Amino acid sequence: MNLKIIRVTEDEAEIEFLDEGHTFLNVLKYSLLQDPHVESATYDVKHPMISNPIFHIKTESKDPLKALRDASLRLKDEFETLLGLIRLKSEEFS
Repeated sequence: MNLKIIRVTEDEAEIEFLDEGHTFLNVLKYSLLQDPHVESATYDVKHPMISNPIFHIKTESKDPLKALRDASLRLKDEFETLLGLIRLKSEEFS
């Protein structure tokens, strides 16, 4: 995964996600919105065939890049839990 930080202020960030689509960005948006300090998290794709999504984060009293890191760690934990459950269930069928 590659990204490019376009703009960061005290409470906002714009990040371009290279070669990512709606599937990943919707999950990331959901995780960001779980943070009570995140006022908004959204992204825009000008044209799906020729442009990369630009993600917008607006926070209140929290660094937007820290909010993005925290959201990513929450997703990591959730996917590790899911992977553990899949392993456990697959062992039951072996």
